[in-house]
Amino acid sequence: MKSIRILIIIAIWMAAHGSMGQSFKPSASPEKVLGELRKTSQATTSIQASFTEEKYLAVLKEPEKSSGLFYYQQKDKMRWEQRTPSKYIILINGDKLRVQEGNKEKNVGQAGRMAAQIKELMIGLVNGDFQQNKGFSSAVLEDSDVYQIVLTPVNRRLKNVYSKITMNFSRSSLRLKELSFFEKGGDKSIMKFQQEKFNQPIAENLFKDL
Repeated sequence: MKSIRILIIIAIWMAAHGSMGQSFKPSASPEKVLGELRKTSQATTSIQASFTEEKYLAVLKEPEKSSGLFYYQQKDKMRWEQRTPSKYIILINGDKLRVQEGNKEKNVGQAGRMAAQIKELMIGLVNGDFQQNKGFSSAVLEDSDVYQIVLTPVNRRLKNVYSKITMNFSRSSLRLKELSFFEKGGDKSIMKFQQEKFNQPIAENLFKDL
């Protein structure tokens, strides 16, 4: 149970909340939008970015703030490295998932099926495979600047964790700008990417060494 709890926390930490005050309406051409997003993700071989995050928890009056670096290599390598206020790394390389908190690696292997689902979800939200994930139903919304994809869990395990996930893409660049996980219990997190670089070489050791 402890390992499963750690994985749930990991997934929540991969969160970002959509901009407040935006007014979205259903897209008139949802399949066209998904096709354009799919084409962009398939052409993306790598991503490097810095991020800032605010986590809103029901037990706290003020959000917890953190920042760090994010790396992705097509199609199944990812490094999520929180640097402040404390060190926390999530490393995915193929079928391997590793987590380090401080200078100590966590044992997540015992979580089995839940670990596989979380890993699949995290990578899928980055590389575009979320469109084929049968664990969710989806809806496409838009406003003048943003396409928003709303994913609603239909898988029992995921429904126990999330009420929904939203993804905000820039209409001009078709790049993911905000990713929002809404936890079933009401907690949420807000994360934003900055200084993105696409299709640039990334050192292989970043996906091997914690």
